Amino acid sequence: MDNAPRAERRALLRAAALLGLYVSLALLPVVLAWAQGLARRPWHEELASGLAMAAFAMLLMEFILAGRGRALSRALGMDLTMRMHQFAGVTALALLTLHPMLYGPMYSEPQLWDPLRNRSVVLTNAALASGVLGLLLLIALVLLAALRARVAMAYETWRLTHVLGSLLVAGAGLHHTLDTGRYAQDPLSAGFWIGATALAAGALLKVYLVDPLLAERQPYHVASVEPVAERTWRLRLEPTTARTLRFRGGQFIWLKLGRAFAQLSEHPFSIASGPAPGGRIDLLIKAAGDFTSTVGALAPGTPAFLDGPYGNFTLAGREGEGILLVAGGIGVAPILSILHELAAQGDTRPVRLVYGNRSVAQVAARPELEALATQLDLTLDLVLSEPPPDWNGRRGVLDKNTLAACMPPTRRAHWLYFVCGPGEMIDAVESSLDALGVPLERIVSERFRYQGGAPTPRETLLRRIAGAALGLILLGVLAFAVLR
Repeated sequence: MDNAPRAERRALLRAAALLGLYVSLALLPVVLAWAQGLARRPWHEELASGLAMAAFAMLLMEFILAGRGRALSRALGMDLTMRMHQFAGVTALALLTLHPMLYGPMYSEPQLWDPLRNRSVVLTNAALASGVLGLLLLIALVLLAALRARVAMAYETWRLTHVLGSLLVAGAGLHHTLDTGRYAQDPLSAGFWIGATALAAGALLKVYLVDPLLAERQPYHVASVEPVAERTWRLRLEPTTARTLRFRGGQFIWLKLGRAFAQLSEHPFSIASGPAPGGRIDLLIKAAGDFTSTVGALAPGTPAFLDGPYGNFTLAGREGEGILLVAGGIGVAPILSILHELAAQGDTRPVRLVYGNRSVAQVAARPELEALATQLDLTLDLVLSEPPPDWNGRRGVLDKNTLAACMPPTRRAHWLYFVCGPGEMIDAVESSLDALGVPLERIVSERFRYQGGAPTPRETLLRRIAGAALGLILLGVLAFAVLR
């Protein structure tokens, strides 16, 4: 019996519950304001207040979305978490830019004819300064995030700028809200804003203070570094103490070398090994001109600190009659981890790996893959775009024709499909699988970057989900403005 529909429904319910919680938290300050029963102002001024409250709540939740919550990454996946983070940041900026334009006359101090501020907007010089500062900083943060790939800025510098800028935006927003916000004068609403801002700052403290301290209690060290393909290394890490990291095949970690607490420099890598005696963890790292270009020179014994595991590129909660794994280049790393997990579990389902590269020299861990093929019902399809004359494997790229030749001839909708590689390759494979009749819910992939371009079916779905959540928030704000 195929339990896939049941597993997919559970995953859908978890995602819906988390998105419902997101919408509820964004609208909570609006509900608290509604419950105060203050005298009604013109609808456009109520709309301005509602937009500002919802947008500031969304900004504070950005700290949670970007705070490496493992529950979020497992339930929603990195794709939807990142898409919500991006959409919410841009939407909040647009709403905060719009909201002052909807107010009527503003005054620098409470008016004698309106001591309760029911008919006037009081904007002190300090509140004006914090509002303008917060908005300008937010504009700068959104632009830097959108243009980071085009700006000559080191990742660590951008990251530090983003963290400090976000804290300043939150602080400026809190001051502006408590000083100017008509509804924030209520103790319950003021307590909400203070508590929410503290939680947002706490999410950053967790990433930059708590997690490094915990990592130093669970240290690893570099056991060995060996080449496994052209410009590609296997970094083997072993625990220094009895504490080990528990993970599922396909998940990833953030890696720091040296001291966990003393630096901002850390990098995400997919785990390439399965359960191993002693807690050993393997990473496959391809030299790409940044930190990765120094991996081959790492000395055994170098301290290493791991934060994780993260991600839902796993078999957990998913069922299928067979599994088709599609990897491009270094994207084979989490695929290897999944294969090792299947072998450790004694899985007997048919498994097929379609692994694309440019040349033979780029095929990583080929002996390891061939050994796994003896432990599993695994078929290896190595695909080269520039094969040597004596190549007996498949030729070409991971397009629709190649995938069709490697897929099961029947019951394709009952298999699971895992896709990992460069962003453009994931997009192309997902579009090809969709064209070949594979249901979108049977395809598992995770992106860490978005290159733009024509949206794939999955990207379209992510946009619709994020758009629906943000649309519900706007409907709630509009109801506050019109019906209160």
